[in-house]
Amino acid sequence: MFEKLIDSFEKLCLQIIIEILLVPVTIFKLFQDPRRCYDLSAHEMEKEETERFHDYLSPIKLSVYTSVIVSVLLMDYGGEHNIISKIKGLSMVEKALFIFLMNNITAVLFTVAILWYKKEKVNTVTFRTLLFSFIYTTVYTSTPFFILISSAMFLGQTLNVNAYIQSLDKINNYGTREYLLILVILAFIIIGIIGIFKLFKALHYILKNNFTYHPYIVWFFTLLFFVIQLYYTKGFI
Repeated sequence: MFEKLIDSFEKLCLQIIIEILLVPVTIFKLFQDPRRCYDLSAHEMEKEETERFHDYLSPIKLSVYTSVIVSVLLMDYGGEHNIISKIKGLSMVEKALFIFLMNNITAVLFTVAILWYKKEKVNTVTFRTLLFSFIYTTVYTSTPFFILISSAMFLGQTLNVNAYIQSLDKINNYGTREYLLILVILAFIIIGIIGIFKLFKALHYILKNNFTYHPYIVWFFTLLFFVIQLYYTKGFI
């Protein structure tokens, strides 16, 4: 009995380590080519359920590691009018679950809209493929913030990133830590701009593969989905 418990714990630890290592691999692959948001989801859904997402992290797990972690870090130190500030009375588990669901609501809405257009049912491979594709696109908005928040925490040794950044105005002589934070902020801006372009390309590719209307219609809905996702992401900041 005890040996089985140890073996189970060993497998769990190994699985967690593998998944953590797959986070940067998956993010890099998605940033390298936005078309992978759809192509990777479609390719994996063609496999047997036990064979899916071995080389990359699944969209659900990736969303947990990126968007939820970022949202939790911002939970107590976000803006006064953002979504996170409205749920401070919940427990940590309840907050994490709520943030996870809310952060992926756009992916669900986009998927349902396309399913309605294609007149397909929810419990189909098409639904999972589209949902996974749209969840993958959240990488382009969450990754820059994850880098900024985690780096500022490491350099400032505090969760209150806003207070640490504001304290820079009161410093006369910048040290190594301050210069490193400035470099991190510049990297955040650059990656954020790249992510915006990648997000638009990923959304357009998904819609192009599922819409049969005129290209101008596809471009219109791409722009609409793009604006909605950016606006919704802004509510967490």
